[in-house]
Formats: sequence, structure tokens, C-alpha cells
Amino acid sequence: MTHQVPAAAEYRAARSVIPATTGDRLTVEVRRDVDLDPADGHALDVIIASRPYVGVFVSPAWLHGFFAHPSAGDEMFILLFRQGTELRAVVPLAIRQTLTHVRVSLIGGGSGSDRVDLLAAHGFEALAADTFLAWLAQTFGAKGYLLELRDVPATSSLWGAIQRAGAECTLRVALQPREIYTLPYLSLDAADAPAILHSPSSRALQSLVKHRRWLEHRCHLQIERVTCADAALQAFDQLARFLRARWRGATTSALDDAAVVQRHRSTLPRLLADQRLRMIRLVGDDRTIAVFYGIATGNWWGYYLAGYDREWAGRIRLGQITLAAAIEFAKQEGATEFDFLKGAERIKYVWPVRERATIDADVFSDRSGAQFTRATRATRDAAAALSKTAKGLFPASLNL
Repeated sequence: MTHQVPAAAEYRAARSVIPATTGDRLTVEVRRDVDLDPADGHALDVIIASRPYVGVFVSPAWLHGFFAHPSAGDEMFILLFRQGTELRAVVPLAIRQTLTHVRVSLIGGGSGSDRVDLLAAHGFEALAADTFLAWLAQTFGAKGYLLELRDVPATSSLWGAIQRAGAECTLRVALQPREIYTLPYLSLDAADAPAILHSPSSRALQSLVKHRRWLEHRCHLQIERVTCADAALQAFDQLARFLRARWRGATTSALDDAAVVQRHRSTLPRLLADQRLRMIRLVGDDRTIAVFYGIATGNWWGYYLAGYDREWAGRIRLGQITLAAAIEFAKQEGATEFDFLKGAERIKYVWPVRERATIDADVFSDRSGAQFTRATRATRDAAAALSKTAKGLFPASLNL
């Protein structure tokens, strides 16, 4: 189904042809589901393989959970960019109508994907990004729109497209950066092995070996890869319990939200069927003591969540042992990269990691509704920054 999304609340079918700055043109097809036909599915797999560290989060298996359990008020779409009949790029979108403007966001950003992007075939990155911004203006320009970019890689072609649009005055938009996140990753290339042995992390890795010995002396340890859907769901439920126990009384865990849990339970069997799920369970004396939830494609492994029985573990660094076990599985499978995904937690730096970055930013069109939201957010952010600064300047016990 081809589809052009108008600025009104009602959506109607059409094919949208967006002129580009070059002589090429792409057509934009808008779908309400992620069930692609075999030809498109194969083309998307090729594109994902070219950028696995972001592509896996744009795979139909991963997106299925978001489409099956959308946030209240959001309508889910995936844009397919074609050159003739050939699929050249995709981007998943959540669209929400407000009284003053349309809010557009990339599905998964800021709500569970760690990174998300417009995914394009090699050589079509800039054209697809330019086409996407032109589609936004054509579709929502009359009412005004806010494009929320969350967890978008610093290397995304969208940033260049936004800069070109402003410099060439083809679109009247304002870009407001918000946050930058660190994403550590570990090279598993054999050529990097000598560097690991002599890195600042080598002492921490030796300590990890000691804690692994302690664990094996304490119990009969089994480390197993989960390969069936029922077992994966059981392991996921155990992981949720571990995380709730870990954060009880301090903050909410990543799996405290019932909608998020539903989303993952819907996604796991599809990831498993597509051979993208990497669920690992550590069992001590027939008791599950830790669970690793990862995703993979090609030679890339990603660490999404992990949890362990902290009360049982005691002084044993079971979290580190769990990650080390996953890294060993990745090596055995022939992976060349183990990605720790978003967050600069100290546990990830036991290994000699390198780093990527993702960026949060808002793009506001020039209509009054979007600009009013821009001013409101700027005021709110300034107030929050002032409050945070004040807390650091004055002791909690000081009465003013």
C-alpha cells in the first residue's frame, strides 16, 4: 500500500514523489505495518547488514512490538523509499496529532531501542535523508510539525540533511540539540587481542577470572543459550524479576512498565525466529542466577539487558561474569564486535572499549504552533537547569 500522510487527522492512500536536490527522485510509500513482502524483506536485510549496530533496531522483528503495543495517541508507520521498484531506505515513525502541530518521532528512540535512524542503502544516505525532510514539509508543513530525534547516531545522514536544508533555505526549520549519549563497544577482531592484554583494563579482567573461579567453587555452573520461544519468555520474566529487585526503593527498572513488558514479550519470539535473539541463562545448582538479553545480526552482537540474583551472588561479581559469558559466546559465533549499547556504566569499562555517540534533538517547523512549543520547552529546560544548579550551590540543610 502506498500512502501520503496529510496534515489532517484522517489518512488516505497515495504515492508521494519528492523532488530531490539532485536529478534523482525517490518515491515514499507509507505503511501501517511491518509485514514486508519477500523482495522488500530481503532488500531490508541487506541494508541492515551494512549498518548492523543500528539496523537491528529497524528490523521488522524488533519493530513488531512497538506496532503491536503503541503508546497512547501514537499512530505507527514505516516509510519505504523506492527508486523505481527497488527499496533504497526505510524509517519507522510514530505520528501524533496535537491541537497546534503534528509531533513526529522515530519509533524506539528514547523508549527502548538505544539507537534508531533512517536506514539507507549505501550511496543513498543523503538522498533519502533529503527526501524524508521534504516529505515532512509536504505532508505536515501546513499545520506545522515537531520532529523529535532521540538516540540518533552522530553519524546519521539526517544531521547533514537538516544542515543543508537550513543553509540552502529549502526548509524553514530550527534545530534544538538536547543531549548526547555514549555507547561503548568492544572489538572482537583477532588483530585487537594483543592490545587487550596490555590495556588498562587487563587487571580488571584478571580479577574477573578470579571471581569466575569463586562462582564455580560455590555451585555447579551451567551457561546455556536459550533457543526456544517458551524458554526465552521464561528467562525474560526472570530477568524482569532480577531488575525489579535490583532497583526496588531507588528508582524504576527498565521493565517496570507493563506496556514495555508486553512489547518485549511480543517481540522475543520474532527475534528468535529471525535468528536475532541472543538470550543466555546462567544456572547454579539448577537455579537461574543470571540472564543476558542480547540481539545480533551478522558479525555484530548487542547487549540490551542483563540481570542477576544479587542476594544469592553476595561478593561474587556475577554481573561481570554474565557479560563475560556473553562475550565468549559472541566470539565463538564469529562476531567481530560486542556492542554495550547506550550508557557509560562502569561495568562496561572492565573491557577496553571504544565509544560511539547518539544525539537527542528537536526540529521545529516555522509554524506558530511548533514555535510556541519550542519556546515553552526552552523555558522549561532553563528552569530545570537553574533548579539543578541551585541544588548544587546550597546545602540541603540550609534554610533560605
